[in-house]
Amino acid sequence: MNRIYRLVLNRATGSMQVASELATSHGSSARATGSVSHRSPLTTAMLVALGLLAAPSAFAAVFDFNSDDTITSSRVYADGFRVGPNGTVVVDVSGTAVVTSDEDVSLGSTAAGNGTLRLTGPGARLAINSGFWDLLVGDAGIGNMTLQGGSQATTAGLMTLGNQQGSTGNVLVTGAGSALTARNIRVGRGGTGTMEITNGGTVTTTRPYSVVNDYGMSLGDGTNGAGTVNISNGGTLAITDNFLLVGMVRDGTLNIGNGGTVNADRGVHLGGTLISLSNNGTSNGTVNVADGGELNTAELILGVHSDSSGVVTVTGTGRINADTVSVGSNGDGSLTLSGGAVLLATTDVLAERPNGISDNFGQTGRIVVSGAGSAIEAPRVDVSNELLVEGGAAIRSTTATIKDSYANTRTNATLTGAGSNWTNSGAMRAFTNFEVLGGAVVSTDTLNISGGLNSSTFAPRLEHDQVRVSGAGSAIVAANGVTVGGTVFEPYGVLSASSGGRIDGGSGITLGTAGYLVLGGGMDQWSLVTTAPTWRAAEAAGELSASPILMQANSGGLVFNHTGDATLSNTISSVPSGNSWVSGQLLQLFGNTRLDGNLTAFGGEINVTGGTLEINSDLYTGQGYTDPGEAFPQEILVSGGTLVLNGTSGFQQQVTLGNTVETIRSSTAVITGEGILAGNARLGSTALGNGGTLSPGRNGVGTMAFDGDLYFAANNGLGAAITGTSFYDVDVLGNGQSDRLVVAGRAYFGRTSGLTNIADAALRVTALDPAVSYQNGQTYTIVEAAGGVVGRFDQVTSRSAFLDPSVTYTDNQVQLSIAVRDTPPPVTPVDPVTPVTPVDPVAPVTPVAPITPVAPPLVFGAVAVSSNQRATAAALNTLQQSGAALALYNGLLMMDADTARAAFDDLSGEIHASNRALLLEDRFLREGINQRLRQNRTIAEDGGASAWVSGGGASNRQDGDGSAARANQHREGLMAGVDWSFGERWTVGLAAGSESLRQQIHARNASSDVDAVHAGVYASFRGDAAWITGGASYADYQVDTERTVGMGSSIAQGLNSRYDADAVSAFAEGGWDFELDALTLTPYVALAYTRLSTDAGVENGGNAALAIDASKDEVWTTTAGVRAAWDISGRQQDGARLEAGLAWQNAGGELHADSRHRFVAGSNTFTVDGVPLARNVGIAELGVSINTSSNSRLALFGQGRAGGGQREVGAQLNWTFAF
Repeated sequence: MNRIYRLVLNRATGSMQVASELATSHGSSARATGSVSHRSPLTTAMLVALGLLAAPSAFAAVFDFNSDDTITSSRVYADGFRVGPNGTVVVDVSGTAVVTSDEDVSLGSTAAGNGTLRLTGPGARLAINSGFWDLLVGDAGIGNMTLQGGSQATTAGLMTLGNQQGSTGNVLVTGAGSALTARNIRVGRGGTGTMEITNGGTVTTTRPYSVVNDYGMSLGDGTNGAGTVNISNGGTLAITDNFLLVGMVRDGTLNIGNGGTVNADRGVHLGGTLISLSNNGTSNGTVNVADGGELNTAELILGVHSDSSGVVTVTGTGRINADTVSVGSNGDGSLTLSGGAVLLATTDVLAERPNGISDNFGQTGRIVVSGAGSAIEAPRVDVSNELLVEGGAAIRSTTATIKDSYANTRTNATLTGAGSNWTNSGAMRAFTNFEVLGGAVVSTDTLNISGGLNSSTFAPRLEHDQVRVSGAGSAIVAANGVTVGGTVFEPYGVLSASSGGRIDGGSGITLGTAGYLVLGGGMDQWSLVTTAPTWRAAEAAGELSASPILMQANSGGLVFNHTGDATLSNTISSVPSGNSWVSGQLLQLFGNTRLDGNLTAFGGEINVTGGTLEINSDLYTGQGYTDPGEAFPQEILVSGGTLVLNGTSGFQQQVTLGNTVETIRSSTAVITGEGILAGNARLGSTALGNGGTLSPGRNGVGTMAFDGDLYFAANNGLGAAITGTSFYDVDVLGNGQSDRLVVAGRAYFGRTSGLTNIADAALRVTALDPAVSYQNGQTYTIVEAAGGVVGRFDQVTSRSAFLDPSVTYTDNQVQLSIAVRDTPPPVTPVDPVTPVTPVDPVAPVTPVAPITPVAPPLVFGAVAVSSNQRATAAALNTLQQSGAALALYNGLLMMDADTARAAFDDLSGEIHASNRALLLEDRFLREGINQRLRQNRTIAEDGGASAWVSGGGASNRQDGDGSAARANQHREGLMAGVDWSFGERWTVGLAAGSESLRQQIHARNASSDVDAVHAGVYASFRGDAAWITGGASYADYQVDTERTVGMGSSIAQGLNSRYDADAVSAFAEGGWDFELDALTLTPYVALAYTRLSTDAGVENGGNAALAIDASKDEVWTTTAGVRAAWDISGRQQDGARLEAGLAWQNAGGELHADSRHRFVAGSNTFTVDGVPLARNVGIAELGVSINTSSNSRLALFGQGRAGGGQREVGAQLNWTFAF
């Protein structure tokens, strides 16, 4: 049908009129101008009739706004309207105007169009009453719609922002009462759509959910679309009974901030829809909630489709309230909360929600909760792929799972930072990597740990999973227990605590199949070859609560791989399985571990490969064991490190073997490699081979009992061939006690045992009783074997250079005798001969005098090399054989030659002799006076008094001589003086000062500190060219010494002393000045003499302390040299002068200062030499001086000395003031 007429509103006349379809626009030209014409009633009636006849066709055409317009009264557009179809047009609706459209409303209808519809005020409204028609903002071009000041818009149909490709649609709803209501809204269908809801504005969708009507609002709704919605400042978006889709097909962004609110009744989906769409690419949905913004919904899903991603970021006081949250459904999801943000779910928060088994896995779910106050709260929390809780953030849940990811990457879940916590009131399961670090805390009712495979994808790929607690304050607390071990789909479990991290297992820690509990460095990776972990490098130990530890059948065990020391008091038990009560393992890898808890129900393997494991409990006592068959034995393996076992391993069992009943202890031990078995223990049959060592006791004598046979480097059934020597290390006491092996069966020793798999069995004496003399020998029973001793020790040795051990054997015993090496027994005195009555007269035979018993041997001198070592060793030989002296003597007896020589050097007290050399070399006051007198002529030529002050220091190194060790010395001090000049020739003066000296002998671990006070007098005479100076001084010294003796040995101790010394010195120097213009050459000679008196002293601190005798020492020196002085002042008043000098010095007297000592504990006196003084040295001097005023002068001099093993560098600053 041809539609020729339509009914239109003439705004100029305010009446409706029929217009031709050729009249397609209105504008300023259509306005009435001048007076208004009035039609006759007849004309009006005819027009109305014509309009009524034409009405069906007249309403069929859309109305176009092609120019700006303002609507202040109500209008109805039966065929809809378009704003700016071909250009830029703005239409304002205000006042109480209600604009009603019965068909589509389009803003920016064409690609060239740009239409804006603006509603202002509480009475302004737009209504689209039919659900068949759309509100299009940015249909093909640019469309803008604003609701402000309480205005409202309602559409019963669909609203689209950015409808066609290339279009842009913008909607602003602002102000209290401003409201937009639509059936459903698409933001960014083919183009770009943006909606802003702010300042109390509201947007509501009304479309209820159905299978085909599955959204109320969709952002990024088409393949080329992009949609953004911003809600802030009290703005509200309400999705009634339907879903809010963000990134439905392409990219969508929802920003909620500053008090904005979104209520989505059904849910919010990011990255796709609930039904599968072919979107020809990926869809990305983003939601940002910040600064008091709030999102309320029933269901929040991030990454709905396999090719989509959903990202939710909540910051500040932002909040999300939901029933359920899924982070990564078929696509990728990322949820971040920071700065105090909160997510509250009434049902669950699930990362990578399972969607059934398929071949299209790959979704990832990442959750980050950061900052104090930030939190996730939900009855159920499942995390995967990546979890990071940091900076004081929290998760609060009822049940929780840390599960494997559907992605190709391993899950990493981490809680870190003080205050960070996960509080779970029910069961928690961990199937993958989980770390609690830096003070974070996990608190749960129960915790189950397993790993190894991806139980989400069932991919045949090994995963190196473990749960790790590390760092001070970090903790996992499970009130009703922790279970670690494999499950149906996860073959093993590892839980470790290191660096102060704490595990509190509450009611108990259960280790199931391949379940490991580690103290220290955890698992590095799982080995498919050994079906067991390989371990990381040792780390500082964590902490375990006192929770009991239960080990089930096939469990991995308790692993110690830590640095330093660790002590546990836990009860450790094996859980019986049938007739096997030996489940579990104790694995010692590194560190020193002590177990003080109850292990009577633990029958598992003990495996020591490094460090020290000390067990202070009986093990595997068989309480409740009733099976008549032979029990599985507890196995003890020591292949490295030390096992100290103080208790019984295994239980005695009556077993029928053929026609006999035998008693068998249910334990065995194998000691190999560098392994040591120590302590006071009772166990079953034991074998040693390839370097294994038995050392009963711990820091003292002990007893080991074997209810079975003992195979010492001899065992046909040991397995591998025995090649290395095995050792029995024996400690002895003076009361007849010693380390002892008590064997219920036979004891087989080494190559003479009669067995075929054999090697050397060695006996070593490792410690002596400090209170017993061994000069006359001692004998001990060290082996008792009820079944007999078979074989002999192939080696009997001592680490001592001074003892001779020997062994004797009986049928059932081995005895050890120890005596000082080469000790001859004293000669028995011969009785006098009785004179015989002569037959013939014969002179009577003179009676023979009794022979004096031979003195004890010079034991220690056999290894001494240097003169100081020989002197010290000779004194040590005379130590009393009782008390402290004997303890020192016996401590030395156990040393090898090299260790003994080092001990002799320490014991000599060489520091006292070397300190005397230091004091004899002291030139402090002498050098200060000489430097002062060299400056005299410059400022005191006319006589008068002068005062001066000087400070200086020097560092010296004096080489040793092969007996005494190198000494490093440093001295520094301050002095002052005053003198008087009489005319131009004579000067006399006084000087005093204080000085500190320090000497270190690093090779002897010794040092001395000396405080000195000096005083002296001096005088000088100067002729025309010749001059002479001289003086005398006195020094008072307080000497403090410290030294460490025998570091790392049984005689280790620190010693110190304090005593006084004083010295008197005299010195003179003379020379002749040759004046050569600005240069002065001065040849000179000097003499000096020092006499040192040192008081006696006594050291304190141990049995190696010395008494030092008083002594007197003297030394003199002769020096010849030449000095040159250049006047560099250029005849200026500063009198600047540069000086240099070279000299040679010869010394005599006590150049090898010695010191006489004796051990306070009781010995003869001995003499040791100190570091030698240099006999000949070269001296070099360089200095500069300058007048600081007309009557004062400043001088700085440096001096170096070298020769005779001496190297010294020093400097002195002198300032003189003439009155």
